[in-house]
Amino acid sequence: MEDSPSIQVWHAGSSSSEPGILERCCENWLSQDERVRADRFRIATSRNQHVVGRGMARRLLGREQIDPCLIAFAIEKNGKPYVSQPAEARRAFNIAHTDGLVMCGIDSQSDDLLGVDVEKLDRRTDPALAGRYFSKPEIDYLEKCVSETDRRNTFLKIWTLKEAFIKAIGTGLQTPLADFAFENIESTNPNIRMLNPKLESETQWSFLSIEPRPGYVGAVAIGANSVRKSTEVTLRRFEELL
Repeated sequence: MEDSPSIQVWHAGSSSSEPGILERCCENWLSQDERVRADRFRIATSRNQHVVGRGMARRLLGREQIDPCLIAFAIEKNGKPYVSQPAEARRAFNIAHTDGLVMCGIDSQSDDLLGVDVEKLDRRTDPALAGRYFSKPEIDYLEKCVSETDRRNTFLKIWTLKEAFIKAIGTGLQTPLADFAFENIESTNPNIRMLNPKLESETQWSFLSIEPRPGYVGAVAIGANSVRKSTEVTLRRFEELL
């Protein structure tokens, strides 16, 4: 274990058509079940994202000390994967993907809550969805945006923050997105306010908005059991390891 808490956020460009070198390399690390699941995807980009995400996680959790193929995953009740064995590979991790990019966050700690999300800035989206899903403070913030581009980009920034949080707590969309609000949204380190008392806990939350690569926006949610001065977050290109 490292001396101080740290998180590495690795990102890799995935193919939207035929599998490339990255996809073929990652597929070699998958379990038989993961390969079967990958073959069920009918759209090439979805298959590639699945293969790269699982392959990245295996390679990074192994840290060149454990054969990625020996790492076994289990699923929490709401679908969040975790390392079941071997024990030395157990660390908090989370995977996210969007068109052309896969992101994997790896924590130096095993007992943190970790969630990551990423979106492509030019994806088709309707900021009006904020009125249906976001909290009132976030809706009010969006209404102050001076242009459609600013509104769309801000909507995606908030969306990734919200997705990272619900992925970290492992509930997915079972937790209504209006039950919590992000404040200081213009900052790279926004704050969260729980609007539903049921979400209150002793967990110490910190968030980071990132640009993993040009044209993409991402978010990292870190839930710690104790108060920390900070948790170092570094961005790395996964292709460096190939």
